[in-house]
Amino acid sequence: MDDFKAASMQAWSAVAPDWGELIARVDRQLEPAVDWMIEAADPQPGETVLELAGGPGTVSLIAARRVGESGRVIHTDFSAAMVDTARARIAAEAEHQNIESRVMDAEAIDLPDRSVDVVLCRMGYMLMGDPGKAIAESARVLKAGGRLALAVWDDDDANPWATVPMRAVMEHLGAPPPPPDAPTLWSLADPDRLTRLLSDAGLTAVQTTTLDGHVEYESAEEVVELIGRLAGPAKALIGSLEPAARQAIAERVDRETAAYRHDGRLLLPERIRVASAHRA
Repeated sequence: MDDFKAASMQAWSAVAPDWGELIARVDRQLEPAVDWMIEAADPQPGETVLELAGGPGTVSLIAARRVGESGRVIHTDFSAAMVDTARARIAAEAEHQNIESRVMDAEAIDLPDRSVDVVLCRMGYMLMGDPGKAIAESARVLKAGGRLALAVWDDDDANPWATVPMRAVMEHLGAPPPPPDAPTLWSLADPDRLTRLLSDAGLTAVQTTTLDGHVEYESAEEVVELIGRLAGPAKALIGSLEPAARQAIAERVDRETAAYRHDGRLLLPERIRVASAHRA
């Protein structure tokens, strides 16, 4: 597990500058999920909100507007590079000085029991080595009546925007598939498993649903480029490829996504699973 965490931190730290540069694109893709999370958790003026695996801080900025100057938002990420990116963005965009950004491991939250009103995690739990432990930690720091809302990716078949280019890269390199129990984008796609983890953490009123949408690209080349810049584990793989190999992968992606081409652009399906729960 220590080796996994070290490799994961290195991978996501490497893409922190890219996330800072491309965050508007990421936010457009994930906007429906964030809207659902904010509505489900319903942060109120004066409350304390904790964001886990917060990356460049989008969810924290939105939550900060909801809790107002009398409230508090704690933005966290386990990557110091991501936290630095978030701090710069928050300094430029925050309406109130009510966001604190900290390096923090979601599996060992450095906060007292029952100290926050809301926990939010956008696309983070499924990539953690022990998501059950992270969810249990989230429940621990929630006050009585506190709310948790999260978003993860649904199954791989419903998300060709990611599966098609990553499969093309891995098969081109002859890389083996990850072990069945390895953290991946799809680790929490099973609604029964996700509900069980939330319930086992002592949370109640668990709700889960899916949101369908699409991701728009100019070309297959852009698909490969963005996966290489935004997916931490893919950056080194794609960055190591010669131009001819990148072109071959892009051509394969182009062939496999032909059915999603409309007016010269690619509209690749995505499906997000969202969930909410309460602390009794």
